Amino acid sequence: MRTAAGFVLVLLLAVAAVAADVESRRLTHYVPQDLLETAVRKEGWTEIPLDVKGGVLKGDRIRVWAGGSIDRGNGDQPGQYVGGPAGETPAAPPAAAELALSADPNHAYALLLKTDSSGPTKCLPPGKPLEITVTKDKERLWAGFNDKRGRYQDNHIGRGRRHELDPLWLRVEVVRMIVD
Repeated sequence: MRTAAGFVLVLLLAVAAVAADVESRRLTHYVPQDLLETAVRKEGWTEIPLDVKGGVLKGDRIRVWAGGSIDRGNGDQPGQYVGGPAGETPAAPPAAAELALSADPNHAYALLLKTDSSGPTKCLPPGKPLEITVTKDKERLWAGFNDKRGRYQDNHIGRGRRHELDPLWLRVEVVRMIVD
């Protein structure tokens, strides 16, 4: 009797181990720098195309890795006010009403991402991916830089006198979970 129960337990554990979720990457896309420059210099949202065969489906995860630097201008010389995509905490934070894309003071001077159904989320520090779960089919991804209203024309990606050093980069992955 014990051997039969032990055999059934081992069989159940083997079936559970086989029926695991498998992560399938459907898209890996490095966003072109001219599109990022547009997103940083525009007072609004810029669509990041997700060209997945069959489209993005409900339950997919959009994973975003970001790095580099953004020069938000507003200084006497280029490179005076530079931060990463996760934003920075300035000495004098702007008032919530002054920010263009999100009134949250934690989103000040950060690269924000949103989908059609989710609100703005700021990028995480380099080396940590931001994961956004898709809640409906054919959902789109949008990016924007949260600067003060009217201060977008002097923003650039990168740092240095000619913005040639450490330019902003964004890697977007669309991941689908498959149950085996």
